[in-house]
Amino acid sequence: MHIVEAKTVLTPQNGLNIYKGGPQRCIFSPLRAAGSHVDNFDDVEVRKNADGMLESVLRKKRNKGVIIMGTLADPYVPEEEELELTRKCLFVIKRYDFGVSITTKSSLIRRDLDILEEINEKTKAVVTIPFPTTDSALSMKIDPDMAPVSERIKLIEELSSRNIPVIVQIMPILPYINDTEESVTSVLNIAAGFGAFGIEYGEMRFTLSPGSREYFYKCLEERFPEHLDEYVDKFKEVMKIRTEEIASQNIKDLMPLVAEFCFRRDMLYSQEEVRNFRRGYENKQAGEQLSFF
Repeated sequence: MHIVEAKTVLTPQNGLNIYKGGPQRCIFSPLRAAGSHVDNFDDVEVRKNADGMLESVLRKKRNKGVIIMGTLADPYVPEEEELELTRKCLFVIKRYDFGVSITTKSSLIRRDLDILEEINEKTKAVVTIPFPTTDSALSMKIDPDMAPVSERIKLIEELSSRNIPVIVQIMPILPYINDTEESVTSVLNIAAGFGAFGIEYGEMRFTLSPGSREYFYKCLEERFPEHLDEYVDKFKEVMKIRTEEIASQNIKDLMPLVAEFCFRRDMLYSQEEVRNFRRGYENKQAGEQLSFF
């Protein structure tokens, strides 16, 4: 871990970056791409006084919005348990009546359910939880840093019981590995059964670029050697170009399955609507008047 001073922690799109780096052993991680400029994921960059910098920015903003956390790094990297920078920033977000959208694969977020509930009562707090499979052993192969399946299920239930909307992220969908109807339906049943608000599935495809592609095939060889030849055979043409799109051959069956399932259970599933919901600001106090009696 190393500490740096940054001029700001907030991007023009309201992305809040407290940390940079951290555990990235997922078989597919966009941050592994060369363009992310992260050289050592074991050496987490900490932007000190992040809460103070965030406060100075939010104090000057004329329009409220949703603060997006979890783009450059998980806001709940292991160092957060001691530093509590994410928690401090959540207090700032609440103080200035901004909403928040958090993507995390860590169960440490349970520590902050109190403040997330308070934010959600006033504006909006949305939590996105990656859930590529309900198979515990397979989940550990796909992403060894992800909280166990049982903990993520409990987290969905706890958040939903507090009326905090949860987006379950069925990603990545890996050809020959978790792209079956049985696998996807299993995740959908968990999401619906424990109160998730919506589903994100990334159109059942993802793009590898220099950096992330080399790491993907290294992990494939180490964790799923039985499928390596299938990938090389199926994607041998796109492997010759700079970027490579990995898409399940079962898309035509899986996407309608997700749509029908979510429609019947009144869950958000349009990927555009999921993105808009996550970023859409809501003022739940609008129209309320103080009483002097």
